[in-house]
Amino acid sequence: MTAKSNDNTAQESTYTIGAVARLTGLSTQLIRVWEQRYAAVVAERSANGRRVYSTTDVEKLGLLKALTERGIAISTIAGLSLTDLRARVQEADQVALRPLPGKVSVAALGTLLPSVICDEIVPANPVELTLAGSDAEAFMVEGRSLQPDVLVLELTNLGPNSLDHLVKLREALQPKATLVAYRFARGEDEKMLARNGFRLLRLPLAPDGLAVSILAAAVDLRAGQHYQPPAETSPVPRELPAPPPKRFSETQLLKLARIESAVDCECPHHMAQVVQTLAAFELYSAQCENRNDDDAELHAYLHRATAQARAGMEEALAHLVTVEGLSLD
Repeated sequence: MTAKSNDNTAQESTYTIGAVARLTGLSTQLIRVWEQRYAAVVAERSANGRRVYSTTDVEKLGLLKALTERGIAISTIAGLSLTDLRARVQEADQVALRPLPGKVSVAALGTLLPSVICDEIVPANPVELTLAGSDAEAFMVEGRSLQPDVLVLELTNLGPNSLDHLVKLREALQPKATLVAYRFARGEDEKMLARNGFRLLRLPLAPDGLAVSILAAAVDLRAGQHYQPPAETSPVPRELPAPPPKRFSETQLLKLARIESAVDCECPHHMAQVVQTLAAFELYSAQCENRNDDDAELHAYLHRATAQARAGMEEALAHLVTVEGLSLD
């Protein structure tokens, strides 16, 4: 540990990554991952170039560790302030002590967590397991419009296609809150699910951590903090004309990109490059449309929008060619 001075001559303690690891119980590798991937903290550099962390960084990493051990995904809390993290930890510590009017109804889908809820959580908590299963289709049929307080969904991994599956389950059962427990996921997929109102839990998850998460969700929803779908936004307009034909060949564009202008500027050169770039992206987006089924509609729109932009620049370039009397032969 070292100390650094600021303009007010106050001393602020700093810690090497090894010291932070010992103080928080985190590995140095995990600290680097949380810093580089999630920007949870940002290390400074000492005079000799070593990474150093402030007292605030140490406290934040400790709070993040406490919350992730309860199954909360790091991607959903890494950007929270110190004040918010303290409040989250305090809530997690106290939630089981808060009185709840009646029992929390829970529906659980998975291979492991339904039995954990039934055998270890229900006997010791105000939780009632109203539906459990491991087959998603049968689960949806049996639980349609069940409207449990909390829906618990267990997945091995999250992927780009998980959102549609999870939304379908949520719409079928109509819960007030939905917990998604999983082992592995990309940060982008975690953020996407969090934006859509899912509470994320990382497996393996201790029974007490799952109980806290269920009860915390129940406390929030009974305080009126349950998930609300985002307001409808205007869709991206996709009805664009078919791509217009190209006015210039690649040979002509190459010649314009190299030609000497009659006026004191390089407009033909620059405009030819712009048209070449747009034509290249037009082709790229068309290829994406053909090979990416998930985003085909989006790439079709990008393809046509780029084609319209290319046509507009070609018209301007054609006018410039006429005004300057340039030959493309």
